[in-house]
Amino acid sequence: MGADYGYVTSCPTNLGTGMRASVHIQIPNLTRGGSDVAAKKVAKPLGLSIRGMGGEHTAIGEDGTVDLSPSARFCITEKEIIVALYKGIKQLKEKDDEAK
Repeated sequence: MGADYGYVTSCPTNLGTGMRASVHIQIPNLTRGGSDVAAKKVAKPLGLSIRGMGGEHTAIGEDGTVDLSPSARFCITEKEIIVALYKGIKQLKEKDDEAK
């Protein structure tokens, strides 16, 4: 224990780049009725998480807005984070358009 800060802890899964990127994206057709099941079906194979705009365990926006971010926090590079988000946005928008 340190005199200034007490106990300082961190989850090992937060080690790595120190970068966490997320995007708020509207996908109303994939989140119809407030369900994230269809959106997660697209996002999970890409290593991405779908959450409500307030973060984990929060509701999807009434307009279908979700928070999209990489699931991995460990052993992932900045480039991999950005590429995953780009692919996720592209595929989610395509699937959302198909679901109209």
